[in-house]
Amino acid sequence: MSGIGWCSNVLAATSVGDLCADLSQMLPSLPPGTPVGLWLSATMLTEDLQPLQSLLKETGTPVLGLNAFPFDAFHAEIVKRDVYRPAWGDPARTQYTIDAAAALASLVPRAVAAGVTTVPIGWPEDDVDLDRAAGELCEACGAICDIGDAHGSALHLAIEPEPGCIIGTAHDLADFVRGSGLDRWAEAGVLQACLDACHLAVMHESPQRAVQALTDAGVRIGRIQLSSCPQSESAAALAPLTEPRWLHQTSCLADGELTLFSDISDAVERPGTWRCHLHVPIHLKQVGSLKTTQRYIEQLMKATATLPDRPAIEIETYAWSVLPADVRAATLADDLCEELRWAASMAP
Repeated sequence: MSGIGWCSNVLAATSVGDLCADLSQMLPSLPPGTPVGLWLSATMLTEDLQPLQSLLKETGTPVLGLNAFPFDAFHAEIVKRDVYRPAWGDPARTQYTIDAAAALASLVPRAVAAGVTTVPIGWPEDDVDLDRAAGELCEACGAICDIGDAHGSALHLAIEPEPGCIIGTAHDLADFVRGSGLDRWAEAGVLQACLDACHLAVMHESPQRAVQALTDAGVRIGRIQLSSCPQSESAAALAPLTEPRWLHQTSCLADGELTLFSDISDAVERPGTWRCHLHVPIHLKQVGSLKTTQRYIEQLMKATATLPDRPAIEIETYAWSVLPADVRAATLADDLCEELRWAASMAP
């Protein structure tokens, strides 16, 4: 897969028909052939995908992969920790992931490598059984391998570390793979990683070191997500970004020690460098009075540019609907075009 794509989880579609309608409006405004990373909820995977297949073919839109992270209702009024549910260990997560891989196989040409992204096991307070989670992941990897073989494509499952989750960093993922029996699937290239620049920034995890940790553990990077987060020198400066829909894990780095709060509203004021999990436009160095972590995107793109297997590249600014109006263009397509232009200019 070549070219920088975008992620359709920015669209609030709840059915295949809605998604086709949204894409029909969006695609004509984007550069021809821009790849898309699709998000299909568990409910949408039970529908007929033929209209989506036809639309993608007619518009010449390649699919860079599927996002099987949110199970359902990603644009509900309140999502918060539900985005990590069901966790790995729940058979519903396994079946959803296998269904997503089967859908992906129907949306990409034969011999095209592509992947499905997934949750970083789950949220710690949800009492996830890690042995059972590893077993379900192994089952999913086996099924995805079979689906890929039947289709004649190399399909993979990419775990996406996220702040506060059981796998919160690339180093956590490397350690989990080593100790869970998933190393054989990693060696086969079926179990891979998805690295999000915003998530790395919130955890103050160097992109170069993240890539090296995964490489040392034998875990390929199937996808990188270009995203940026706001940064300030106080929790109070981030407080206006508080909103009810998504979880905004918030970190403070002071004297080499990282403190992580589960949401902006939980933050306790102290001196330090503050960042929060809110995907802001990647082409902006500043959002209002707040700096952004744009440099993490450049570092991540550079760190992965020389890998033997180049990962798919996806812009993942999905939070436009809750961002201040003064950082937005006239339409979502205009916003996305600005991001695509900037990302292309930064590509190594």
